[in-house]
Amino acid sequence: MNIITLTSDYGTKDFFISAIKGSILSELPDTNIIDISHEIIPFHLNECAYIVKNAYPNFPKNSVHIIAINENMQAEGAEKANHNQYIAAYIDGHYFITADSGVLSLIFPKHQPTEMVSINISGEYETELFPSKDVFVRAACHILRGGKLSVLGQILTSFKSFTPHLPSEINNGESLVGEVIYIDRFGNIITNIEKDFFTQHKRERDFIIHLPRGNKVYKINKTYSDVKESEIVILFNSSRLLEIAINRADKNAKSGASTLLGIKEGDPIFINFLKKINY
Repeated sequence: MNIITLTSDYGTKDFFISAIKGSILSELPDTNIIDISHEIIPFHLNECAYIVKNAYPNFPKNSVHIIAINENMQAEGAEKANHNQYIAAYIDGHYFITADSGVLSLIFPKHQPTEMVSINISGEYETELFPSKDVFVRAACHILRGGKLSVLGQILTSFKSFTPHLPSEINNGESLVGEVIYIDRFGNIITNIEKDFFTQHKRERDFIIHLPRGNKVYKINKTYSDVKESEIVILFNSSRLLEIAINRADKNAKSGASTLLGIKEGDPIFINFLKKINY
């Protein structure tokens, strides 16, 4: 089964996504093309990484994932873009084709590529204006035909790397501080506090999760419906990350927990652990 997934910050107003899909189908008519998301905030690598990281493991091994973000695409008529290195990598049993922007380091902070190349596909003027169509598609179809990565370009041993923000222990182990890394379309607030990390530091202690505007939460629930409508609920989501929500805050998804609680991406989240009192 030939599968190519597409992730971009292009949106859906313009012709870009349809042009990419048309190019794929012109080369490999039987390809299954799956959209992961095209609503990434423009150039927002962390948001892109969060979405792709949680989507790609659900696809069959050897799927090809095109990530079109921050790859120097310009509008028609613009001056020729500065060259940006494009890479094809085989990581965790999947192929990834993208610009060497650092996004792969955010998706895979712990995995190293099994194989990776700098894509060297010659092209005309438009290639550097729309690389996701003219370069990424050709590389993806080459892979799906059974072609080797080494044919696409020079072997690489590393890609551009960023260190993701991680939660940390403070106050001599009495507290944790994490960070909001993503706001979903319902306004739910996703933090970088992973379940195992929290459990390891919590031990047998009770805790208080401090939120802006004086809100405090003393319990982590399992589902949104564990609290009444319009109440704050904190749980570990399907990605095992601490999530802050308001149960059915707005059925039209116009104002969720982020708006109602005054929490935005990048804000810190503090958790204090309470000392046990022995009587």
